[in-house]
Amino acid sequence: MKRLVPIVMLLWLAAGPAAQAHEGHEHMDQAKTGLIDPNLLGFTGLKEVFNIHPAFVHFPIAFFPGALLLYGLGILLKRSSWIVAGRACLYLAAVSTVMTIVTGWQAQATFPHNERIHYMMMNHLHIAVVIGVLAAILVVWSFWHRAQRPRGVYAFLAVLAFASYAVLQNGDLGSRMVYVEGAAVKPAVAAISGEAKKALPHGHGAAEEGAPGHHH
Repeated sequence: MKRLVPIVMLLWLAAGPAAQAHEGHEHMDQAKTGLIDPNLLGFTGLKEVFNIHPAFVHFPIAFFPGALLLYGLGILLKRSSWIVAGRACLYLAAVSTVMTIVTGWQAQATFPHNERIHYMMMNHLHIAVVIGVLAAILVVWSFWHRAQRPRGVYAFLAVLAFASYAVLQNGDLGSRMVYVEGAAVKPAVAAISGEAKKALPHGHGAAEEGAPGHHH
């Protein structure tokens, strides 16, 4: 019975913010009193968004700093098992970076966007390619080791730290494109398309119909 008390407390703490979030929202269906509505589950969002790039972008953001942390602690504390774990994170970071670049490359032509978004998008892509090159260098470098410890260990950590910074910086740039400029956000894209149509000279019928891609 005593073991149930902490569980009940955790459930109560989890339910508290959810209940407070519903306060003042009289338009919501009062019959939905559960913490999670099963009707919102099932990955249906992937069918409604312009592209699947957002489903991949967070993996490099997690794996690169994770690899840096595990490598750094493993080297500092002389724990070879932690270094091996860091290497595993590095490999996952490299694979997810490739997937993110590919889906990002495909994503750029899936929604109308203005000049500012296009400029930010190109910078976002160029930084991603740099990250991909750094990931490839680090993966190859990780095989050149002694007792799991990479040779030139401090240079290795420096490159890994820079790659981690670049990933976080590119994540910030991507978030600004979406949350500030409205890239690939359906309500915002409608407004951006309207602005692009007004800027077009006469005779650009295909673009005026909202063809995906970069409207000049």
